[in-house]
Amino acid sequence: MDQQKKKSKTITNILFTLLGILILALVGAIIYFYLIGDIFQKEEDLIITCGCYYIDPQVTDTCGDTKRAFKFNTSTGTLNECSASCPLTELSPNMLNSTTLQEAYITCTTKNVPSTKCNAMEIKTKEGLTVTGKINPEETITITATFDSTQYTDHKFLINNVPSQPDETTDTTISKTLAGFGDDSTLQISAQAVDSTGDTVSSIICNRLIEITTTTETGVSALTLDTYTSSGKTIVQSALISAGGLKDTSTTIKFSFKDEVLTMINGFELDPDKGRITITESNLYNSLNFVESKSFSALDTYQGDVTVTAEVLQDNISLGTATEEIILSTTQDDQTQEEDEDDTTATKSQFNVTKASSETCVERVSPDNSSTFTITIRNNGEETDTIESIKDKLPLGFEYVASSSTLNGNPIADSVFVTTSDIGQSQEIVWEPQNSWSIDTGETLIISFNAIAGSASLTGTNLNEVIVTPSEIPEDPATLSSSIEIVVAQDCDDIDTTVPQTGIFDSIVGRIFFGIATIMIGIIIYNTNRGTQLATMVINSNTYRNAEMTSYKIFSPKRYFEERLLERRERER
Repeated sequence: MDQQKKKSKTITNILFTLLGILILALVGAIIYFYLIGDIFQKEEDLIITCGCYYIDPQVTDTCGDTKRAFKFNTSTGTLNECSASCPLTELSPNMLNSTTLQEAYITCTTKNVPSTKCNAMEIKTKEGLTVTGKINPEETITITATFDSTQYTDHKFLINNVPSQPDETTDTTISKTLAGFGDDSTLQISAQAVDSTGDTVSSIICNRLIEITTTTETGVSALTLDTYTSSGKTIVQSALISAGGLKDTSTTIKFSFKDEVLTMINGFELDPDKGRITITESNLYNSLNFVESKSFSALDTYQGDVTVTAEVLQDNISLGTATEEIILSTTQDDQTQEEDEDDTTATKSQFNVTKASSETCVERVSPDNSSTFTITIRNNGEETDTIESIKDKLPLGFEYVASSSTLNGNPIADSVFVTTSDIGQSQEIVWEPQNSWSIDTGETLIISFNAIAGSASLTGTNLNEVIVTPSEIPEDPATLSSSIEIVVAQDCDDIDTTVPQTGIFDSIVGRIFFGIATIMIGIIIYNTNRGTQLATMVINSNTYRNAEMTSYKIFSPKRYFEERLLERRERER
C-alpha cells in the first residue's frame, strides 16, 4: 500500500515537473519576443549625423531646400538627441557677398545628413567673399570642396548636371574657377568622387544652387497676359510685367482698357533682381486689391479685341508703360449661353495621378531610412482644370520630413500648404492651397516630399497611396488615386521579407492540439500500467537521479547530503 502511494506521489511529482517545464518554456518565449521588439525600440539610440545650415533671406526665407545653404555645420548623436549648432555669431558679414545684416540670416536644421564623405563646400568671389546664393553674370567665382579621405579618385564637379574636371586637386580638396555664365539664370553645383568600391561619393553638403541675377535697363519693357475661356468668358489667368530699375518700395500698377482704369495696390509679387512683377488670376479678380473696389471682371462687359495698358509707379514716380492686346469672347445669345452652361455642367475633370519613390527599399536607421516620394498629376482634359487638395497616406511607421515639400521643383511652406495628421502610428499628409491649383490641358503638377521609416514601420512590403480631389466631377474616379509599394528591411542589400515563424504557438489550432496532447499524456501516465512503467523508467534513470540530486543541492542542501550519505552506505555494503 505504501509502495503504491509512493508511486502515485512520484507520478504526481513528474506531472508537476512537466508542467513546470512548460511554464518555463512559455516564459522563455515571452522573453524572446520581448527582446525582438526591444531591438527595434533601441534603433532610436543608434548614432546618426544631423546638421544645420545658414541661408540668406535675400535668396529665400524658407527652410527645406538644402541646396540654398551657403554654410553647413554637422554633429553626431542619437536619433532623438542629435543637435547641430549654427550660431549667427559665426558669420562675419564683411566676409559675405551680401548686404544682409548678421542678425537677419536664417538658420535651418536637418535631422538626416545621409553622408558626410564630402564634408565642406565654399563658393567665393574673386574678392574672397562667400557667395550666399546670388551672383551677377559678370562675377568670377571659385568653388572649393573637401572630402573626408585621400583614397577617393575621379573627382569632378557637376555644373548644371554637366561633368567638369577640377582645376586643382590636393589631398582631400578640389577647386575650380568659373566665369561667363551666358544666359543661365541659375547655377547648380555639386562635387563628387569615387571610392575604392566604385561607388559615387556625394553629399547634400556639397550640393548648391546659385541664382544669377539679370540686369535690365530702367523702365517698363513688356506686359504679358495669359488668358483662357470658361463658360463663354475670357479669363486672364496671369499677368507678367517686365521692368528694369525696380526697387522693393511702395509700388502701384495702373491697368487701363477702353473706358476703365484699375489702380492695383496689393496682390502682386515684386522681384527687383529679376526685373519682373507677377500677378495671379485670384489676385487680378479680387476687388480688395484695387482702389476702385473693381477687378479684372470689368473685362466681362467687353468683346472683341481689347488693348490693356499697364503703368508701374514706384514712390509715385512712373517707370513707364507697356501694352498687350487680348481677344475677348463674343457675347452669345441666351440659347447659346444655356447650351454652353449645359456643356460646362457636363464637363468632367480628366486628371491622371501617378506615384513614384526614389527608393524601392528603406531601412529603419539613418542614412538608409529616407525616400523621396513624387506625385504627378496630369490634366488629360481639353480645358484648364483645377485641383482642390492632394492627400497622401504614408505606410505604417513612416513620418513626413518637415519642410521637404516642393511644387514643380520649387519649395513650398508647410505653414501655408501642408497639413499632417497622426492616425494611429501612420501619418496622413494633405496639400491644400488657399485657392485651387490650376493645371493647363496637357500639363502636369508635381508634388515631391521626403519621408523616413521609423521604428514602428513593418518589415516587408508597405503600400503608399495618394488621392487627389479635383474641383469638377471626375470622368473616371479610379484615375484620381495611385499607390506604390516600398519595402522595409533590416538590410536592403540582403532583403528578407518573410515573416519569422515562432512555432505552433502562432496557431490557435496548434495551441489547442498541444494542450489536449499534454492532458492526454498526463492521463495515460497516471491511469495506465504503461504510464507507471514509463514513470518508473524515468525515476530509475541516471538522468532523472542526477537532475534530482542537482535540485537537492540547490534548494535542499540537507536532503542532498542525506542522499549522498545513503548512496555511500549502499556502496559499502
